[in-house]
Amino acid sequence: MTNAESMKFLAKNSAFSPYRLMRRETGFGTPIGAGDAMARSLYCGMKPIASWDCEQANAVPTGGVFNLEFSPEGTLLVAACEKKSIQIFDPLTHKRIHSVNSAHSDCVNCVKFLDGRMFATCSDDTTIALWDIRNMKKTIRSLCGHTSWVKNIEFSFKDKLLVTSELNGSIYTWDINSYTECNLVYQRVFHASGLMRCRLSPDARQMVMCTTGGLLVIIHNLNLSTLAQDLHGFKPNLYRLMQTSHQLIPIAALYDHLFDDKREENRIEFVSDFPDGNDAKVVSSLQIHPLGWSALSRNISHDDRSEWSCIHDIQASTETPDKSTRDCTRVRPPPPPRRPPPRRSLRRPRPRLARPLRPQNSVTPAGEAPSSSIRRIDRDSDREDEPEAGPSTSRIEPSSHSNGSSSSATSSRLDGLSSIQNDVWEASITIKQHRVLQELYSRGVGRNFNMQRIMGINTGISPPSALRPRALRGAVARLLPHAQHAQLASHAELSPVSLPSTSRDPSPADHGDSCDEDRETRHYIRQNRDRLLYYIEETNEGKGFIKELCYSADGRLVCSPFGRGMRLLALNENCSELSQCVQYVKTPKPMVDVGQSLGIHQDLVVSSKFNPRYHMLVTGCLEGKIVWYEPYSGESLY
Repeated sequence: MTNAESMKFLAKNSAFSPYRLMRRETGFGTPIGAGDAMARSLYCGMKPIASWDCEQANAVPTGGVFNLEFSPEGTLLVAACEKKSIQIFDPLTHKRIHSVNSAHSDCVNCVKFLDGRMFATCSDDTTIALWDIRNMKKTIRSLCGHTSWVKNIEFSFKDKLLVTSELNGSIYTWDINSYTECNLVYQRVFHASGLMRCRLSPDARQMVMCTTGGLLVIIHNLNLSTLAQDLHGFKPNLYRLMQTSHQLIPIAALYDHLFDDKREENRIEFVSDFPDGNDAKVVSSLQIHPLGWSALSRNISHDDRSEWSCIHDIQASTETPDKSTRDCTRVRPPPPPRRPPPRRSLRRPRPRLARPLRPQNSVTPAGEAPSSSIRRIDRDSDREDEPEAGPSTSRIEPSSHSNGSSSSATSSRLDGLSSIQNDVWEASITIKQHRVLQELYSRGVGRNFNMQRIMGINTGISPPSALRPRALRGAVARLLPHAQHAQLASHAELSPVSLPSTSRDPSPADHGDSCDEDRETRHYIRQNRDRLLYYIEETNEGKGFIKELCYSADGRLVCSPFGRGMRLLALNENCSELSQCVQYVKTPKPMVDVGQSLGIHQDLVVSSKFNPRYHMLVTGCLEGKIVWYEPYSGESLY
């Protein structure tokens, strides 16, 4: 079909064409491609129809509109506002029908409908409020349990659980059908440092999270009842650090089984591929496709000079994940049969190296040798007696000065020298984040930060080119005592797992015969699949503010805040569905701009939402203005 024929076909089957109605009345079937033609005419014909702001309505100032949410039937619209209020509108008449000016004691961040009459709101006052649209004079229940600003709400229809996330990275589940004397039954199910948004797929079989480390975390086959137990101790940033640095971190490698494709419940997957020129730093906004096919996100690059919107595939894949081929640790072959020791040995005993381990509870008097903190490592016996694989591959024996200490106490105290190094990596990330939060609290809460100012939490995750061995080793030196660090460094060649480093492969001069051993056995670090489907670069106006994107009800279109207006993005010029386009996508492709509406607001647009039932779109800005868009074939009425 030529371009002229294609345009003629689109015109005949558009929503405003009498030809389409005539064919329908006479009983003719719908031709192939008519659905795309009608959707394109409706979405491309969207124009601003009406608006509302507090000055026009002579109402109390609302501040910025952080979130917009329609009821499941599309007959109600609720706006979460900066100045502690929620506004309720009739989307068909564009009029406000109710207002709660003191819904919370701090700014309201998110709204989520649980059914046609009940919805929940969350706030920076660390609480979640349940509301009934039939009686807005007071809340049904106020949920207390968070310790930081609550930024996101989801509802699992499968488990009947409310899922909320806070600024410090904790995710909670609430059983809204259970009551106790103090509160509802709730549980903290996961913690991810630098968490920005947490979303559930429509069938609640997947959870998707975005972080300040430029990472999407997907939990497949989600089971909220066992999530806390299955993911206990797992730290996404630490595992991602192991991937980017190509350096084995044993405490992170212990959770490699969570990524196994054969895992039936709560399987983890990382998504970290972004378009060329976009080294994502903070993934601030996240939405899920109405059918759960993909995830729509918006991120800020490391240089803070560009913003990008990306669509990633999140469906479970049966492909075998790629693994890196970089040597990271030793997995030794089975040891040879041990020869019986001779009765007498005329060799001189090998000098033993004293290495300090974890600080002990007891204090050894000066001048006395510590009884349980000195160990020796025999390299020859290490090669013979060491197990086949494990987090720590050093054989550690008690010294002759152990004074008869029990073997159980020794093994529990000495899980391996590498555990010290693991704690250094983990502590370096935690301490940095804690310092940033303390600095923000000490400065006080200002208007900009209240308006969902994005926090630049340093998670310790940086692009491989930005990682430097000197900086990383400096973190080790700062966290370990000076004498302990010097002694560990001086004997590092004796430990199969060396101090954390991102330098190039060690040279034979540094490790001697260990290089030959590394060539024989390798440890592979799991890498991430390429999931990127579509992308587009956004305007960088309004740095630091979260701009909430949204999918249309059929998933054909994306509304992206664009400065003081918005623009509509499609996968192709025909506004086709993802299932029709993805089969032709071999490499990531840019999205297509099919419509814009710029300069409608007087301030930065930070929220947008499509009506789930009608062809309607609303946007909200930092000034508190809300604008409605609907398909219209004539001139703009606004």
